[in-house]
Amino acid sequence: MKYNRTLYGLIFLFMLLFTFCQKEDNFPVLKGPYLGQKPPGMTPEIFAPGIISTGYHDGCITFSPDGKELFYHFGGLGRMVILHMKRENNRWTAPQVASFSGKYRDGEPHFSYDGNKVLFRSTRPLEGKGEPMASPDIWIVDRDENGWNEPRNPGPFINSEKYDLYPTISKSGDLYFASNRDGGWDIYVSKYINGQYVKPEKLSDAINSEFGDWDAFLAPDESYIIFGSNGRPDGFGESDLYISFRKEDGTWTKSKNMGSQINSLYREVDPVISPDGKYIFFRSNRRIHKPYAESPLTYNEIIKMLNSPGNGEADIYWVDARIVDRLKIKEQ
Repeated sequence: MKYNRTLYGLIFLFMLLFTFCQKEDNFPVLKGPYLGQKPPGMTPEIFAPGIISTGYHDGCITFSPDGKELFYHFGGLGRMVILHMKRENNRWTAPQVASFSGKYRDGEPHFSYDGNKVLFRSTRPLEGKGEPMASPDIWIVDRDENGWNEPRNPGPFINSEKYDLYPTISKSGDLYFASNRDGGWDIYVSKYINGQYVKPEKLSDAINSEFGDWDAFLAPDESYIIFGSNGRPDGFGESDLYISFRKEDGTWTKSKNMGSQINSLYREVDPVISPDGKYIFFRSNRRIHKPYAESPLTYNEIIKMLNSPGNGEADIYWVDARIVDRLKIKEQ
């Protein structure tokens, strides 16, 4: 089994290298905000098909505050890395493995609102070398004038012996994340008070439930929170996106399913709101290909489907954030 895992890992790394070489040689000219992609309307669309959403496991995109840099995770065959792109002279560079990724299973990157930190989850050991940890921790990488530094682990105050995932920092500096440290999956927050994080606490039952709750992200103005949840009676599929609005007293409204306009029969997770508040990005493994063919498929047609977005692996979608206004009106 160990031999097989090693072999699969080498195959994935070869595929990764081959894909990136192909991308660099044939990478299209992409200019302007959001890779020059046509903005979506109120119906979710695959983001940058064939460029970022590739048919592999693509997810959790995060943009710098100025919109000129992005990270997202990419994987397959049990491996996952964080990729990096930036806009130079108004042209986007081809994806590259981030300077702080590539050795262990890294994912779910998130920019801080000042753009000087990226939070992510990783199975890398505390010593930085050797066998990976059995469960991932939250890590932070800081940027200075020389670039991105070595990632640091915020320690047992934030992390636990269980799974700690999907870290995000609100504009006020509070750290939100998901963990199964108490048995079930819940969303936690560690408040940033007087320059330091305090003991994490579960969010209220307006958000957390008896089911699995994770992947929380706050709007730039912190007026609402979007998160993923699995198993609720009003769910459409494997995991749905839910929303809760902040009330005047600082508490949250009872979370509600974002509806069939966002959710599907498949898995919707990793919600991210663009720094300008205009778009909601999320990951979905929904399939866009029919489960049958009108006529027998050729080998090349099957290969093309397997290596294109919408094949059921995982893609990044985006949608106009004004959909939130509709949900808020219904809430009222």
